[in-house]
Amino acid sequence: MKKNFFVILAMIISLSACDFQSRADFEKEIATAEKKQDKDFVMPDITYKKAGEEEIDTAREKSEDDLDLENLYGSGKSGKNLNPADAVGNIVDTNVGDSQIGISLRPSSQRAGAYSTILSYKRNNELTEREFGPVTGITGINTTVSFDKINSESGPMLLVSQVTVDNGETYSVYYLFNKFMSLMDNLVFRTSVNDTSPTVERLGDVVEYTDQAIPGSLDQAITNRMEAEARYLPSMLDIYGVKHRPLTSLYDNRQMDLGYLPDITGEDRILITRTTTTTQNMGMNIDIEK
Repeated sequence: MKKNFFVILAMIISLSACDFQSRADFEKEIATAEKKQDKDFVMPDITYKKAGEEEIDTAREKSEDDLDLENLYGSGKSGKNLNPADAVGNIVDTNVGDSQIGISLRPSSQRAGAYSTILSYKRNNELTEREFGPVTGITGINTTVSFDKINSESGPMLLVSQVTVDNGETYSVYYLFNKFMSLMDNLVFRTSVNDTSPTVERLGDVVEYTDQAIPGSLDQAITNRMEAEARYLPSMLDIYGVKHRPLTSLYDNRQMDLGYLPDITGEDRILITRTTTTTQNMGMNIDIEK
């Protein structure tokens, strides 16, 4: 039976898109955590208050305090069907409101031999990095990561979205930052062939899971995750007029809907990276498109 609840942990959880636990470890954590639950509690809707007049996102002048992204990561390149080893380095150096951001391709810190996209920015005058991926370097993986600029009454915001099918595991993440690169909201969805029922996290709290695993096919795992995405994403994106659309891609030698991405095109799409789709050697090359 599905339960909606908050699990309150005594530790601070670091919100990083690359910190995905195994299903077994996650369920152990749930089982051992003290459950403080009110059955009549209903998760509140998240809304955002007006913080001023809408700003025009003009180009920010460079300053001596800016990150030297090419010095940090080297110079990367964009294109299709790239060998990731040849594309490593900084791809984008831009700004969102008052914040400089960089997007680079680097070897993954989570999976040996894999490559991920790295979002870099300064917070409290310190370099902050968030890993989104892996995108390539793993046989049987299909990942898409999009970086989009959206408008709000308080200024431009950054939305990072990721959809991944990694053999029998599936997950998706959505991160929303304000113009100061403070995290405003995030959602994480997971399913697998070992448990096709979705686990949903919001800002570090588990808001949906089942206490009994339901094994099934990969198709069912993806379908159930997408149904959960469709339930939660509007509460995150509708206030900004952002809709979502299915991501259709080649997997298991057939075209499949793998998850949802924001329906954003044109100049507001800063970058999209994805696993090069192929019927042979799937997961080893990458497409990087500005």
